Amino acid sequence: MRRTAAPSLGRRPARGFVLIGVLVLLTLAALAAAQVGQRRADQRQREAEEELLFVGEQFRAAIESYWRDSPVRARALPRSLDDLLLDPRFPQPRRHLRRLYADPLAPSLEWGLVRQGGAIVGVYSQAPGEPFRKAGFRETQTGFENAVAYADWRFLARLPSAPHAPGKPSSSP
Repeated sequence: MRRTAAPSLGRRPARGFVLIGVLVLLTLAALAAAQVGQRRADQRQREAEEELLFVGEQFRAAIESYWRDSPVRARALPRSLDDLLLDPRFPQPRRHLRRLYADPLAPSLEWGLVRQGGAIVGVYSQAPGEPFRKAGFRETQTGFENAVAYADWRFLARLPSAPHAPGKPSSSP
């Protein structure tokens, strides 16, 4: 006698459920990977912001050093960032900055310069975007709270008296 195989009625629907289950798992894995990628990008931006705060403070301190080292009767501010690298006003050139740092947020862009009477009184980043950090800044970083753009973070020298005729600092690229 020959046996005939009984029809397997339960197999076809099971394959459909497995396929749907695999698709759901792939979708969840893709969403998790996207979430991890976004968190990493946010972390990199936060780290770049911290570096920007450090570098900006280096420029601010260098501008103040340039001012302090000027002869008392002829106080001056740098005309270019290169003046901070090698101050040629003295027989032995002085360094107020070790190197010209690139903007950590936009290395391909030049620093924005805050000028007063042609002299540099501060720098700022020209990077697009809004900062994550909104509080917890140093005393020298006034006005950084709740900034809507990185260009609002202006690293300005704090000078005891105005080096030039009174006037509002201007911004230039």
